[in-house]
Amino acid sequence: MRAARGVLLALPLILYVALPTRNFYWDGVAFAVNIEKHPPFGSLVHPSHLLYAPWGDWLFRIVEALGIKTRALFVLQEANGVLAGLCVILLYRSLRWRNAPAGLALAAAFLFAFSGTWWKFASDANAYVPSILLLLCANLLLERGWPAVAAGLAHAGAMLFHELAILFLPIALLRLRKNPRSMATYLIAAFAPVLPAYVVAHSAALRETMASGGLLHWITSHSSDSKFSFALGTNAILTAVGTGRLLFIGRLGDFVSNPLALAACVLLVLAAIVFAVCVWRAAREAPAPERPLSPLYAALWAAIYIAFLFFWMPANTFYRLFYLPPLVMVVIGTLRPTTQARNALWAFAAVLLLWNFSFAIYPQSRPEYNVPLRFALAQRKEWPGGTRILFRRFHPDLWIISYFNQQAAWVGFEESNVAQLDANLAYVRKEDGRMWIEETAYDLIAADPAGQRWLATHERKNELLDFQDAKHRFTFHSVR
Repeated sequence: MRAARGVLLALPLILYVALPTRNFYWDGVAFAVNIEKHPPFGSLVHPSHLLYAPWGDWLFRIVEALGIKTRALFVLQEANGVLAGLCVILLYRSLRWRNAPAGLALAAAFLFAFSGTWWKFASDANAYVPSILLLLCANLLLERGWPAVAAGLAHAGAMLFHELAILFLPIALLRLRKNPRSMATYLIAAFAPVLPAYVVAHSAALRETMASGGLLHWITSHSSDSKFSFALGTNAILTAVGTGRLLFIGRLGDFVSNPLALAACVLLVLAAIVFAVCVWRAAREAPAPERPLSPLYAALWAAIYIAFLFFWMPANTFYRLFYLPPLVMVVIGTLRPTTQARNALWAFAAVLLLWNFSFAIYPQSRPEYNVPLRFALAQRKEWPGGTRILFRRFHPDLWIISYFNQQAAWVGFEESNVAQLDANLAYVRKEDGRMWIEETAYDLIAADPAGQRWLATHERKNELLDFQDAKHRFTFHSVR
């Protein structure tokens, strides 16, 4: 039985690695674009996820040294797939250490593993997965009574991968509350590596990226659309919806009609019927004489993150991944450890797996799902080596389009300058290449009278590349 459980625990990792998403998280693409330039350390660090890009750069350099031809984005995705698979195992071990029956703990691990948002991010490049892995390590070390320094160092690593991991601190201190010396040791171990790392990273960022402001300002910096919201009613709805989306994602309209997906849908219907029967039987079952208690620390872990995210960017579902593991622990802690309860949980995990696979994970693993990616791949013949493309604003869709057309040179164009246009055009003519102007740069040039005259001479309107759908528009103007 132990060997069978080991095989089952490996299944999520295999699926994460085998089905990397092509619906890329924009931050992941940005990380990969930067990593492939092999920039200095100061250009890689970001205060919100200090070590993720340097860690990714290190991984990519190893892959390159081994002679493997691939892209940084794919390396980051596969690495996260492995780490996410380890998260599933750590959650299972935590539940077993709390005396949850093996069958119930394994079903709970599957509930976590195949929750929609987790599965999506487990197959993508992002800083959340390694941070949550290290939090689960810290949690298990505390649970098993290891020296506080070990758990503190794991927590330090989690914070260095993502700042949100700091909210785990009250949970750790609660676990150590009866031993003041261990509490002090934990605090030192958790923050001794973090503070110097931020000082060094801030100094490097000042040199490389012209970052402004002091250390505290840099650590607490965030994008302009990141803010607290105090609209209580709206936040409550967003919290409920966001928590639901942790479990189920996808749309019926994204379904891909092929034998594999159709078979998954048939199994989904059967799993839903089995789940309904199991719930009915569990409700009729006599109360169990005892049940595992929901651990206080898991409830507090979930509550702290829920409370913070109730006010901080409540529309962001992916931040809620930080309270998914303790939420699963709380659910298991409230279930009666009976056969019928275990069967119902297994059936629900099957429904979760098959729904998310059919309507999100499998469709999104196909390149055609991602509109910018589909457009990018279609332009490889239009933009062979020697092509030069001018752009003004490097927006997220352009990250994907440029990343998958690395054979072309992407040139920033910040101000309308006819001399610079002539120089770029002369260069591509010399190289027997082509030149295109992306819409943001084109608008800048067309707003200038001198630029208008230049376009009137060089633009080839019959060669315009223009794609538009309900959510996207990509326009590239040909000039010769």
